[in-house]
Amino acid sequence: MGENKSFSGQPVLSQILDVIPSAIINAANRKHQSNRYYKRLPLRVHLVSLLYGVFSYCNGLRELCEGLLA
Repeated sequence: MGENKSFSGQPVLSQILDVIPSAIINAANRKHQSNRYYKRLPLRVHLVSLLYGVFSYCNGLRELCEGLLA
């Protein structure tokens, strides 16, 4: 059976992350050496948290942290 491509029932953020191939993120990481000095926040996690903040209309870091913890 093939993979189901319908997005019904999935959150919007999950749908958008499914569209972004990990190869693009890895290529950007290699090109800009994004993970060179990171300790606890790799590039993909940073991207997900920033997209969550944009789609949740977070006005500050505190709102973002509270939303991600929930």
